[in-house]
Amino acid sequence: MPHIVVEYSANLENHIDVGELLTSIHAAAASHALVPLAGLRTRAMKREQYLVANCDPRNLFVAVIARFNGDRGREPLLEIRDLLMSACSDSLSQIREEQPLALSVEVQAIDPAMRTNDNSIRDHYEDLK
Repeated sequence: MPHIVVEYSANLENHIDVGELLTSIHAAAASHALVPLAGLRTRAMKREQYLVANCDPRNLFVAVIARFNGDRGREPLLEIRDLLMSACSDSLSQIREEQPLALSVEVQAIDPAMRTNDNSIRDHYEDLK
C-alpha cells in the first residue's frame, strides 16, 4: 500500500505522454513523509468507451483514485490529495487551455483491519529499508 489508479479517456493519449503523467503523480505521492516508497504502486487504466459531459468527442477526463492506509489520519490524507492534484494540474496545464478536460482526485482511506499484504520489495532494494 498505497495504490494509485489513474483512469483516463483514450483520447488523452493524442495530447500527452501518459507515462510522464504517471511519473509525476508517483513522485508527488512519494514526496510525502508518510508514503512508503516500497509499497507505492501507481498505474493507469485507459478507457476506450466513455462519455464526458455533453458527449463531445474532444472532451477528456483524468480521474485519480488513491487508496491509503486510514491509520495515517485525515490531515496527511488531505495533504497527499493536494500533492496529487498539484502534480496533475502541472502536467495537464497546457492541455486544459486547448481542450475541455475533467480532472478529479480522490483519496480513500482503507480500514487496516480489512487488508493484508505480502511485499518483498524491501528485501531486494537496500535503499528502501
